[in-house]
Amino acid sequence: MRGMQSPKLDEKSRLTLPAKYRDELTDDVTVVCEQEHCLSIYPRAVLDEMMKPVNSAPSTYLNVREYQRWVNPHADDATLDRQGRITITANQRTWAGLDRDVVVIGAGPRLEVWNPERWTAYSASLDEKYADFDGEIVPRSV
Repeated sequence: MRGMQSPKLDEKSRLTLPAKYRDELTDDVTVVCEQEHCLSIYPRAVLDEMMKPVNSAPSTYLNVREYQRWVNPHADDATLDRQGRITITANQRTWAGLDRDVVVIGAGPRLEVWNPERWTAYSASLDEKYADFDGEIVPRSV
């Protein structure tokens, strides 16, 4: 998914997903609190596949238990309604600092939902970092 939109949350904290993304998302999505204090919206099947290594790892590893304890309680499965809306929970709005105005960006396999001021600052730091970048993006071991 690519691009950027600036929709608004309605009075019931519902986000109308931009129409250009709805076909890629399907009706069943998962909203996840992400690093950098934004939210990600994944097609549920995509997130489930990404999480398989973590969720199938032995719980005898502390990092596995802690990550599972962090990510799963902050994730919420949702189904798009007829108008293409999903509800953003109170915990998720607090995590991402969302009020009425939001920025939705396409970030490859997911959408990200940002507080507009946070996105502006973070985006500026990315512009600075990648304007003249000439290095490795994905570590070779991945």
